[in-house]
Amino acid sequence: RRELLRAQAPECEQILDLLAGMSETRVAYVGNSSGLWSGLGFAGVSSAFFGVWTWSRRKEWVDIMLDYCHHKRAQYPATTVDRLALRALRMVKL
Repeated sequence: RRELLRAQAPECEQILDLLAGMSETRVAYVGNSSGLWSGLGFAGVSSAFFGVWTWSRRKEWVDIMLDYCHHKRAQYPATTVDRLALRALRMVKL
């Protein structure tokens, strides 16, 4: 197969020789612990950035949650208990 390639494309001979030389040199296997530590490092740095980002915008997050809770509560019709509680609150305000 190599001879066929050399006959069809003689300019590829240097590339083939380079590839043949590369297969003889091998790098020692390091292990899979490097993947574990890089993954843990990425998770730690990401968590730290997220913590700093949310802590500095704490009031904004509270406003977002209050808006969300109000939207969810106002999305559905009031129950009988809610209506009674609103009537009681109105009477107390008077």
